[in-house]
Amino acid sequence: MKYNRIQNFVNGKFIDASSTKTITIISPVDGTILSKMVCSTTADLDVAVAAAKAAFPAWSKTPIKERVQVFFKYKYLLEKHLQQLAELCSEENGKIYSESVAEIEKCIELTEFATSLPQLVTGEVLEVSRGVECRTEKVALGVVASIVPFNFPSMVPNWTIPNAIALGNCMIMKPSEKVPLSCGKIAELLKEAGLPDGVFNVVHGDTDIVEAICDHPDIEAVSFVGSTKVAKIVYQRATHNYKRCLALGGAKNHLMVMPDALPAMTAQNVAASMSGCAGQRCMAASAMVAVGDVDHIIMKICEEARKIIPGK
Repeated sequence: MKYNRIQNFVNGKFIDASSTKTITIISPVDGTILSKMVCSTTADLDVAVAAAKAAFPAWSKTPIKERVQVFFKYKYLLEKHLQQLAELCSEENGKIYSESVAEIEKCIELTEFATSLPQLVTGEVLEVSRGVECRTEKVALGVVASIVPFNFPSMVPNWTIPNAIALGNCMIMKPSEKVPLSCGKIAELLKEAGLPDGVFNVVHGDTDIVEAICDHPDIEAVSFVGSTKVAKIVYQRATHNYKRCLALGGAKNHLMVMPDALPAMTAQNVAASMSGCAGQRCMAASAMVAVGDVDHIIMKICEEARKIIPGK
């Protein structure tokens, strides 16, 4: 086992989950065991939500210009630890190193956007009639949850972390049980960047924790990325409990190859699309429709695909 046992991150500390159920984390690169993860119970989720709820009043009252200072530091730490984060991503996910580097670079871009939020979420005063003014303000919701998939262990969590937290919310992150290591490192970097305890929490688990998040009365909103089947379930369950929910599902992407396509260029692009990021991108070409005689192109595609080695 290469890494220590995976723990939850609650109120600024790594703590053990209370369940006896464990999941072995295996690298798809070579099948080695990376670590073991203990699944959380609803009681473990309650502890994390309580920590987030307790941190919310002070964090939401902190001026947004002060809140985003954490993310200026977090961006610097992402840049400083880029190689380590990319190697971790390749190990637990299987994508090649250059793609993992690109993923961390996207995390940096997402964080940069969050630092601009003070200029984007200012209130507005409109004179709607003589002597009548309307004022709009954007306020934090409270405790929000993000349920993320296995295909981008760092990038998808960072779709929500910088924006949700910079806007004054406190967060529960539920990583995929297949790739839980990256979120642990993210938690470390956020703490090092100066994020107050309780604002960001990580709870590991399987389906039971996803259901508990959708049902928890103190969680105001749920973000989900994953398969369409599960996205529908999460959306229905969360909205049934009167939560805001953003549920992003998948798609079946098709490419059509015509007989007059340039063989070399087509082969390179098709192989990159179907195999890039371990074939797990939302826009990966999962089906190719061949028109006419394209056997020579298929042979070229196979040649290109053989060049791709997991984790390299």
